[in-house]
Amino acid sequence: MNARLRSLLLSLWLVAACANQPAPPSLRPGQPIAVLPPNNRCGDPLFVSGASFLDRYVFHAGPVTVGDVLAGEARFQLAERGVVVIPQATLAQAINGQVPQSPQAAGEIAARAKLDALALYLEIRRWEPDAPTHPTFVIVGASASLVDPANGKVVWQLDRAAAPIATPGEVTLETAYETAARKLATEITTPFGR
Repeated sequence: MNARLRSLLLSLWLVAACANQPAPPSLRPGQPIAVLPPNNRCGDPLFVSGASFLDRYVFHAGPVTVGDVLAGEARFQLAERGVVVIPQATLAQAINGQVPQSPQAAGEIAARAKLDALALYLEIRRWEPDAPTHPTFVIVGASASLVDPANGKVVWQLDRAAAPIATPGEVTLETAYETAARKLATEITTPFGR
């Protein structure tokens, strides 16, 4: 496929993805959100860093995944939009490493942890780069759900059909994955205003 055709297809997919934004969630003033660890259903850990020999044995860096970047960026962007977000350290202590497998499980985890916050459940269903080096895009299928732990109801949902996220200029899969995760977080948090 030549570059011009690939660029045209990517543009069309981006327009279609942006056209399907859900209505913004209705949050009461000051209502906090707990961004739970994403459920990666891809079967690949999707490392961004910390997986190589040098990372582990020379730099002693822990592994960082697409899910870690996505959750961190979602927390940051929500806070930038004026939403109160449960700090990551507080959340980690409260949920003790649990990763929800569904929106309902996210509500149950938040309720058991006694978090006075809506639970943001993130799910990565597809994550596929177009090339192993110099990837120009990553095909991403994902969803996000905001769950009220008091009753287990999903109060807001975004479903992103598998479509490319552009990663122009990236040389490695790791940096392309990080760029795509940050852009996905922007798609998820955009309906929250500002």
